[in-house]
Amino acid sequence: MKIDPRLLDIDRAEHEEPADKYKAQLGVLADNLMSGYLRNPQRTDAMLRRDGMTQTADRLVELFGPNWWEQPTA
Repeated sequence: MKIDPRLLDIDRAEHEEPADKYKAQLGVLADNLMSGYLRNPQRTDAMLRRDGMTQTADRLVELFGPNWWEQPTA
């Protein structure tokens, strides 16, 4: 397993409020999670639905249209 170096940097940094540290860590974790889902757009919809994130999958369909992952990019 590879640890994102940003997490180590956050851990070493001084934070006045513990909440600031946790917000920064959550941002890195969310970034890694979403990049994992979007790495393969053809599987994104199925993975989101499999993992119980149906509202997110539905929102992507609302934004980009049905089968958005099959549409050519500009």
